Amino acid sequence: MMKWEPTREGYLQFLVDSRHVYTALEEICASRPELEPFRDTGLERVAALNTDIEGMASGAIPAGSDPIPVPDVGEPGSTYAAFLRDMADGEGKLAPEFICHYYNFYFAHSAGGRMIGRKMSEMLLDGHELEFYQWKDDVKEVLLPAVADDIDKYVLENWTREQKDLCLGETAKSFQMGGALLSHIK
Repeated sequence: MMKWEPTREGYLQFLVDSRHVYTALEEICASRPELEPFRDTGLERVAALNTDIEGMASGAIPAGSDPIPVPDVGEPGSTYAAFLRDMADGEGKLAPEFICHYYNFYFAHSAGGRMIGRKMSEMLLDGHELEFYQWKDDVKEVLLPAVADDIDKYVLENWTREQKDLCLGETAKSFQMGGALLSHIK
């Protein structure tokens, strides 16, 4: 059985791809009037990822480490971001499937993603906790419940049963596409 040995380079690639997807999600929410409730929720991650990526690239994270070049966005990140942008493109109603991806990407990161972050911190970063895994408010008790309430309200006020089913039917794809970013952490 092979031992799992992630690298700083692979982890940095995961962070770069994650930033690309979060950038797409944040830009879509900023550009669509109906997504106003999903702006400035406290869950946004692009600024934190910028800090962490720069820190790893410069050798500041972990302190005294060798600098590593920032890679280009990988295939999983570019594919997922393009998929989200295509889904949100146009003047018409936003596809209900987008909300599924928004919900699952943000909520998965704040749950299982924090466990991954702790493990990577121990294995690769001398215990340094990245900004990516920190929020200004309590993510579990404050931020996630508030966004879940906004999503519930949005769905209740705007969607038919068919649209709700479309959203639910997208769940497996959202986990598949979001999970593909983890392929960098080998």
